[in-house]
Amino acid sequence: MQEIKSDMVKPVASNLEGLSKTLKLWGEWWQDRSALQKLCPLVLTLFYWFTLKYLGGLRGDHLLMGALLLALYYAGPFTHSFFYFMLPLFLMAVVYDGHGLFTDLFRGVIRVEEPYLIEKELFGIRTADGILIPAQWWQLHTHAALDFITGLAYISFIQVFVLTGLFFRFRLGRTGNACWNAEEIRDRAPAMMWGLFWLNIIACITYYLYPTAPPWYVDLYGFGPAQLDAPPNPAGGSRFDALMGVTLYSEFYSRTPNLFAAIPSTHVAYPLLAVFFAFKFKSLRIFCLTFYLLICFSAVYLNHHYILDILWGSAYALLIAWAVDRYYCWWYGQGHP
Repeated sequence: MQEIKSDMVKPVASNLEGLSKTLKLWGEWWQDRSALQKLCPLVLTLFYWFTLKYLGGLRGDHLLMGALLLALYYAGPFTHSFFYFMLPLFLMAVVYDGHGLFTDLFRGVIRVEEPYLIEKELFGIRTADGILIPAQWWQLHTHAALDFITGLAYISFIQVFVLTGLFFRFRLGRTGNACWNAEEIRDRAPAMMWGLFWLNIIACITYYLYPTAPPWYVDLYGFGPAQLDAPPNPAGGSRFDALMGVTLYSEFYSRTPNLFAAIPSTHVAYPLLAVFFAFKFKSLRIFCLTFYLLICFSAVYLNHHYILDILWGSAYALLIAWAVDRYYCWWYGQGHP
């Protein structure tokens, strides 16, 4: 009986010792923080929430994202790396949601007919009914299998991007590969997430300077003056919802902050950003390239974008990927940690 009690006490003692070490480590981290470092994340997050509440745009996902980021920050040394990995994603969401609150103040003349005519001139498809743009042609040639494949890929573009970044930072960042050692990958993998943030910045600026209607809008409302009160539309994504018996697309696009933001296509730009780093780190190249090409096709097949949008978004992605990669190479070349 004495031996049994002893065996039961040992795990408890071990757990208590581990908890004590954890609390001590966190306490040391907390003591090293300045007052600004202790309060700033909480104050900024609360300010963000109350601003959205005041403007009438606060949603449950805003609360969840902010709470997650605070939890990661205040967990201190245990989640330090993951917090800084997720920070650009959170800032991207802030910018993307925020830009939609001020579109009426800063937005230029909305282009409805112009991108359509350019698309028709450059990529028009001759049919018995006249020349159709690729998005229109595909709406006449849909298939349930394509609805499923494109719908699943198009709704998961951010998730796939983040998971790819996680793989580079926390998997290859531990093991390395034949071309990069683990430390080099850990140092440079965050460039991919910051590329996501800056890509979103330049895209939102373009939405103000060159606001454009997507092809589904032209199908529904024609070339007349832009209808600012037109509701968001899932376009071809509604076929995926109907096929699967879900409301993923209808719910996602009901939260669209800016209806006239077709150019550039960030749906396409983010996967190409991942392709750049996949080739840089010599890992997941086939997967990332295949996913990028699938998203390019999906954007047209689902009637969300012109090919013009895809080319514009791809150009932005390559520019930003090159810029952030050069910056990180310079930064660590200067001996910074």
